[in-house]
Amino acid sequence: MTVKDAAGGKFLGALKGTTTGRKQEGRNRSIMKYGETYKTCEIDSGVQINWRLIDELEVTQENFEELFTRLTENQFILDMLKIGWHGESQAVNTQAEDLSDVTKGWLAQLKEQNPANIITGGKSAGNIALFTEEADYKNLDELATALRNKLPAEYQERNDLVFLVGAELASKANANIQGAYLYSENNGMNNLYLSNYFGGMPSFIPPQFPKKCAVVTTLKNLSIYTQKTSCHRSIYNDENTGDYINAYYRQECYVVENLNLMAAIEHKNVVFENE
Repeated sequence: MTVKDAAGGKFLGALKGTTTGRKQEGRNRSIMKYGETYKTCEIDSGVQINWRLIDELEVTQENFEELFTRLTENQFILDMLKIGWHGESQAVNTQAEDLSDVTKGWLAQLKEQNPANIITGGKSAGNIALFTEEADYKNLDELATALRNKLPAEYQERNDLVFLVGAELASKANANIQGAYLYSENNGMNNLYLSNYFGGMPSFIPPQFPKKCAVVTTLKNLSIYTQKTSCHRSIYNDENTGDYINAYYRQECYVVENLNLMAAIEHKNVVFENE
């Protein structure tokens, strides 16, 4: 989403709760409040390839520019998603391979601004045991339902909620499901998993999502704000260094529009059997 100012109030998250009712005197109104703010920061994406290497890559000679642009811009997008899920801090000179020091992403903001919607433990404090009979959550359906129940009552029956799940969680859960149900004649419960619905919500693995994480929210609740006048995109030859460069500079930040409309587990606390 493009925004005019480098800092300001969230727009989509200003409307919370329900809007309909009746009053004996006057009209029923839900007041939009802009108490929650955003603030962009400098983010710089770029790739360069030396002319000598281009000359060696004979397979790319005819359509090099097209291939290079497609490859690098796809990675720019993947990086943006990785920051959204892994971003925890904002360093002057970034070094983290998982991009966690570029800026704070969606999960970090939820932890800081609405910690009540984060499941951090179960029967044992600081541990979330999964997928055994004695576990805090025996399967993904139980976990999805628990996260959904973290949301305020007015949001729990929305049909645009999604259950986002990490690749390792999905893999471990699937292995347990196959062992328990695959060869059973009475496998009606297995239909739930085959159709990728958990807790009554559609489920999928987002790109760059933490492998042990799980989130319930709506996709429209997760935004990336980019200051409109800050964007500088360029693809050019650097005559001084002998490189071909694709660069994208902007002022950008990550926004959870409605912090009450998102719940997650602390993926660093997830444990499986025999771990």
